[in-house]
Amino acid sequence: MITWRDAMSVGAPALDADHKKLIELVNFADQWVARESWPQVATVLDELMVYAQGHFRREESVMAALKFPETESHKKLHEALGMRARVLRDRFNACANDEDRRACGAILLKVLNDWLLDHILKQDMKYKPYIPKKALPPPSRGETELQIGLPPPPTEAEMVAERKARMEARNKDVEYALPPNLAHLLKRLDYVIPELPPPAKGFDSFEKLCLAAICRRVDKVLVFFHRHNPALKLELPTFFLASPEFAEKFHQAINTFIFPTLWESRQIRMLATSFDWASEDTDAFWEHVTRPLEQSILQGWTQAWDDLRLVESKKSDGTRVLQVKENTKALRDVLLPSDPMIYDIPKIGNREIDVFKSLLDPTNDWWATLNRSWRVCHDLYEQEKDPRIFQQKAREGAFRDGLLAAFNRFPPDWVDFMVLACHRVFPRISTTFLESFATNLGRSEAEREAHIPYTIRYLRQVREIPEIAARERMEEMEWRAKMKELSDFLAKREPKKP
Repeated sequence: MITWRDAMSVGAPALDADHKKLIELVNFADQWVARESWPQVATVLDELMVYAQGHFRREESVMAALKFPETESHKKLHEALGMRARVLRDRFNACANDEDRRACGAILLKVLNDWLLDHILKQDMKYKPYIPKKALPPPSRGETELQIGLPPPPTEAEMVAERKARMEARNKDVEYALPPNLAHLLKRLDYVIPELPPPAKGFDSFEKLCLAAICRRVDKVLVFFHRHNPALKLELPTFFLASPEFAEKFHQAINTFIFPTLWESRQIRMLATSFDWASEDTDAFWEHVTRPLEQSILQGWTQAWDDLRLVESKKSDGTRVLQVKENTKALRDVLLPSDPMIYDIPKIGNREIDVFKSLLDPTNDWWATLNRSWRVCHDLYEQEKDPRIFQQKAREGAFRDGLLAAFNRFPPDWVDFMVLACHRVFPRISTTFLESFATNLGRSEAEREAHIPYTIRYLRQVREIPEIAARERMEEMEWRAKMKELSDFLAKREPKKP
């Protein structure tokens, strides 16, 4: 894993932003190789290739503008680096089995890490003295997300301000004098977006601060999935990550089954001596966690969940069975909903334990990344599936492609929950859409289930209630009829003058 340091800056904010993005992508590849998530590795490598080419063009333009004397030799270096990376990427894609992928992945990561550090710390530093003290302009936002990657993550305060501004902007769209039965069709989509509470502080022991800080980091994933649309009628209970009750029960599970293992780490307890923890809050806690300590926390977290995994054994007749440990039975009891309609959760097995493990990442705060990906999905949904008359309509399939592209931004265990969150929020993301979307992830239901097990579980439940599909078909027909009526009405009317 590579960590950005100020010493890596070349003095140009635009190029520094590029370098940070390259580091982020290489680190993503590192994580997916470690988890042996080969589809994610391939996706990130493809994006890395595209992004690197865009960076090379931007860097060469800057060098030319600066009249850097080694511009041509630097261009040739870029060509050689691009060629080598493509060869290694293609070799990885051609691997026939996991053993080959592991070996090729290790070589690929070493080359990428060595190349990136050499590229920034040696080659690019040669043009640093030519950079004027006045900062160069930031990279253009006009390029596609795939070309330049996502922008630097906004702070929580910036995201709250942006949401407020977008809410206010809703009342500034072009207005039309509409009859009451059509007026609602020009209203923008509205739904509940829960916000994280302020970080807690004032703990009477360092142990309690540690536990609360870990739960806070987990909540930055759980609270994201709590968004919902009260106007939608959904007959089935929501998925477990979307339930505030599950979040409360998960805190209890962390306290009972997981945190005791983490607290055994001497490194964590020693952290109490390095800062005034009594005055810090649950967010500031992570600012004092070093890279080795992050690894120690992750190791303890992983070990504690792995200790709850079901163990495969054989009966006397050779039949394979999974044995459930007593602590795992207790975990199942803790995480059961108070009422089956509050949330749906399978009987906890190894797949669920893998999901629970993915919810804490000491090295990454996923809140901003998830929200950025959601904004892309929201905008594409409105433009394709539910456009206002005054909006530019997106091409057919844009929302589906945007949702698929979002998957390489976060752990593969969360893919399901992003899909189901869209169904829970966007009125026209019906179960019919989910069935169609699933076909992009496998030829058979078994293959699809390997990628999106909880979406397939949900669809199986839907198939047992034919009334759901019938209701959705009726709602879709009504929506299309109303939109046709609205279009015909507006064709004969001028917008109201401001």
